[in-house]
Amino acid sequence: MANDSAHDTVTRVHAEHQEKFRAHHERFAAQSWYDVDPRLALLLAPISKGDPDATIELTVVADGTVISGSVVSEQAWARRQHDQIRPGSPAIADALDALQSAMDEQRHRAAADTDANAQPKTQDRYIHFLAPLLLSGGEHVHLQATRVDLRKVSAWSIGRVPADQEL
Repeated sequence: MANDSAHDTVTRVHAEHQEKFRAHHERFAAQSWYDVDPRLALLLAPISKGDPDATIELTVVADGTVISGSVVSEQAWARRQHDQIRPGSPAIADALDALQSAMDEQRHRAAADTDANAQPKTQDRYIHFLAPLLLSGGEHVHLQATRVDLRKVSAWSIGRVPADQEL
């Protein structure tokens, strides 16, 4: 190692980092498929992979909170979030746009690197809600564009809880 040039050292460290990234990515992808209800994943697949304007009314329980609303594609969710942020903070909206582009590129590269396991390429990690109602502790809270980690969902049902329903 004392005889390694700086270039060789950087190349070796970079390769080690890339290998760790691939291992973590594969472990996360396997975990997300293991922890998500396959029927829920099947129900959400057409929304995330099909028509970007498709919706479904869904109620989920995540970390003890009931979340009920219209589920949309990540693209529709990001558009709504962008529309909410842009008027008050154009610089933040631009930064989020740049981040989204970088994340999309990284996701495409990671999917290409994991050709051996097709499942991680077909499942989203989040459920994307527009204008959901949160029910927690008897309180009703209306939110805007909200997303929920699929692995946190402990129960779900098709349909929306009426806003005036008591718990």
